Amino acid sequence: MRLLLAASAALALGACCHTPKIAADGEAAPAAAEETAVEPSDYQPPEMPTAEEAAKAAADAQAAAEAGVVYAGYDKKGGEIALKVGNTLRIELQSIPTAGYVWILGETPAFMSPAGEGGRPTDPAHQELPGFTGGNHYLSFDFTANAPGTGQFKLHEGRPWETDEPPTDTYELTVTVTE
Repeated sequence: MRLLLAASAALALGACCHTPKIAADGEAAPAAAEETAVEPSDYQPPEMPTAEEAAKAAADAQAAAEAGVVYAGYDKKGGEIALKVGNTLRIELQSIPTAGYVWILGETPAFMSPAGEGGRPTDPAHQELPGFTGGNHYLSFDFTANAPGTGQFKLHEGRPWETDEPPTDTYELTVTVTE
């Protein structure tokens, strides 16, 4: 019975990111010296970035997202974009994945092949601070142009499990690929 209780406690604590060491006799082993609790009064919040630091972090992240690809953000919604065979197209749209709202590909031109998906925070200076949770994020879809052609990307935003709900937003982009 004691072993069953120790195993149950280990599973429960493991679920909240703490895994106690269990001795051979089924008892919890004493915590190591480096595993000390921090008293609430000892907590020091991280230093918040200035407005200038936040703006620079956002600009740097945007430049990195656009580097080496043909970039299409929300400003291209309903528009057209041209690229050459071999180029990579990145469609990057803001969403709230922590609340379940994500962009879902509905239609992709046959001459474009998936090359990866990614994500990044919309406010990296704040969202990358220790303990920060939630917030909006950019979701990106990369595609490689394999052949010349003209076609359309169609995406919709919503919660994938809410199949009877209309999308919260839609995005269409016409792509023309040339040699």
